[in-house]
Parts: sequence; C-alpha cells; structure tokens
Amino acid sequence: MIPDRVTKVPGSEQALKVSVLMTYFNKGAYVQEAVRSVLSSTFTDFELILVDDASTDDGLLKVRAMGDPRIIVLESPVNTGRAAAANRGLVAARGEYVAVLDADDLMHPERLARQVAYLDCEPSVAVCGSWMLQFGAVNGVLEGPVSDELIRSRMLQGIPLFYGSSMFRRSCVERGVRCDPAWRTPGMDHLFLVDLGAYGRYATIPETLTYYRMGEQNMAHGRDLLHDRRLMLVETFRKLGIKATEMEVEYQLVLHGMRNQVQSTTFVRGMKTWTKRLLEQNAALGIFPEEPFKKELAEQWDRAFFAAADSGLAPGIAHLCLSKRLSPARLYYLLRRSLAGR
Repeated sequence: MIPDRVTKVPGSEQALKVSVLMTYFNKGAYVQEAVRSVLSSTFTDFELILVDDASTDDGLLKVRAMGDPRIIVLESPVNTGRAAAANRGLVAARGEYVAVLDADDLMHPERLARQVAYLDCEPSVAVCGSWMLQFGAVNGVLEGPVSDELIRSRMLQGIPLFYGSSMFRRSCVERGVRCDPAWRTPGMDHLFLVDLGAYGRYATIPETLTYYRMGEQNMAHGRDLLHDRRLMLVETFRKLGIKATEMEVEYQLVLHGMRNQVQSTTFVRGMKTWTKRLLEQNAALGIFPEEPFKKELAEQWDRAFFAAADSGLAPGIAHLCLSKRLSPARLYYLLRRSLAGR
C-alpha cells in the first residue's frame, strides 16, 4: 500500500534531490497517465507527493493500485482549494528541489534530469521552467523567453514561465514562500512565481519538457478570464509595491490585450499617462530590468492602437497623435474600421 504522510517528524527526513508536487481534484481520467510519466523519469532520486483535495472520483484508488513506494499521498477530509493543497505538499516535501506537474499533464522522461542539471550549475536561479507542448483540445508549442531579464519584463502579463513546468529550490519554501491559501481563482501559480522571484533569478530551458493537456478539465475553462486576470493583476501590483488606481488597472488590461474597448479619447490619454507613471515607479523601485521593461511597455502601447481604433474614430486618432507618428497603414485601418461601424 502507498503510505500517507501528513506531518514530518523533525530529524526523520531522508535527503532527496527532487520532490514532485502534484495537486489532485477529480481528474481520475488523467491522473494515472500523469503519475506514470513521473515514474518513467530517467532521473530516479525523487519522491512524488500527490495531494488529494477531497476528490469524489476514483482517481485516488487508481493511483494507490499502482503500488509504487515513491508515491506519497496526502489526503484532505474537505476541499480547501488548489493553493492550500499545494501548501500541504510544499510542507511535506523533502527534496532539495521541488518540481510541479498538474494531475492532467505529462512530463518528458528527461525533464527532471535536465532541470536538476541546470539548477545545480546555476545557483543564482531560484526557479527553472521549460517550454510546453499543448495537446488535447488545442495543439501547439507554448514558448516563452529564456532569460531572467525578459521574463521579469513581462511579469505583469502573467509571468511567461510556466508553473506546471517549473522546478524551484525548496530553500525558498523554507524561507516562507507559500501560495495564498485563500486564493480560489486561477492565478495562484503566477502569484507564487512572483514571490519566488525575490529569492533568485528566473530561467526557462527552451525545450518542450512538459506536455500541457487542454480541455474542459482546466481550471480556467468556462470562466470570465477578464475578471480573473483583473484580480491577479491587482494582487501582483500589491506584491510588487506598484501603486495603481482601479482605472489604471483597466489601462493595464488593455495594454495586455485583455480588454478591447477603450471607450473614449480620455481613456486613451489616461492610458498613455499611466505608461509614463509606471516607468517612473519602476525607476524608483527597481522592480523590472529598466530597458527590457521600457521596450515591452512601448510594444504594448503600440499594440493598443487596434483596441482604440476598433472602439471608434476619435480614440484611434488620439492614439495616433499621442504616438507622435502617422503610419499610413494604421490611418487606413482606422478609416476602414470607422466606415465599417457606420
């Protein structure tokens, strides 16, 4: 029988290199495949901590029937949410490193070995991710920036380092990094990665070492994505010490491409003022690498033209004027959209 471990007895832990953390709630159709992908790793010095969050399906029975002593099951009598479940696994972990895999995803056999080798060679890196191959309802490769500077410069959009592909140092957990147990909407993974960034650099291995299953079982499926992103952005601002009004949060959502309505020329002018104020706050606080962040914000402002033009002739003209450049192609787009709206 697979053992349960709910608490750790001081001094009783045997050193391990990696703890694989898998939170589980009613994904019985996929969990065995996910677990097998971990057990098939070429790297063997690991434990797999499966945190069951009061599931009501037969997935836990399927995992127990596998009978592998490397699997440790932590059960909860009540559903507490993914963040609180992850915290239970973090507390129980014994590994020098903690690798994350969702219960409906898969890992490449070489993933653990590649990430361990990377972190062993890069002691200043707190967390290392990989690119991911999407499969299921959507197919394709999810790529992201590799360097710490570029990852940090895009942090406000949702850190472009995939939580489900990540491996991080347990020493960060020992220093107090946890998921917010009260957080019950998507975004917990992003916020956890934001906190990890205070303890070292980010990095991504540019290889598809994790396979991300797309479908109705995903936490974000069928939700109001704008609402969830708004909550996540407000909390990100708070964590980073960025001061933003409710309207400035809306400006940032347009810059991220999450909102496609800019309402008025006043909104466009306010959004431009916000980009300047955000740069000033970054210069004072040193949150993001200055030049990459400045470039990223400029590109976001540039892309926001289309949201302005799609909202009306006046907002589109306001964006062109504030950009201080007259692009014939953009002027043509604006006129065509304006005529189509009549």
